[in-house]
Amino acid sequence: MTSQRKVIIEALKMSKSHPPADAVYEYVRKKLPNVSLGTVYRNLELMYKNGMIIKIDTPDGQKRFDYNTSAHPHFRCERCGKIEDIPFDIHAPALSQESEWVKKRKIKSSTLHYQGLCEECASET
Repeated sequence: MTSQRKVIIEALKMSKSHPPADAVYEYVRKKLPNVSLGTVYRNLELMYKNGMIIKIDTPDGQKRFDYNTSAHPHFRCERCGKIEDIPFDIHAPALSQESEWVKKRKIKSSTLHYQGLCEECASET
């Protein structure tokens, strides 16, 4: 575990908003002034590939990152873009293993996302 990865993990643990790479970079740069944006991007991708963090793709193409690697649902605000963990268990229905459609695929994972307006944006409408 490099010093950069330790600080990246720290940044993700401290954030409840599932930050994009540039926000992680800003945090890391305060602790390690000589770090480059490319180093942060490469480490985030490596940590994602090694299962250390989760990468969340958003409709606008921005990638966000989450330290919590357990299966859990997310809520994305359509107005401000904030992504939050939903604070209770929600389980997606299981796919029937008898289904021909399922049998023809190798399903590795699933995600559950809800979207709408967050508390702050909803109170402004």
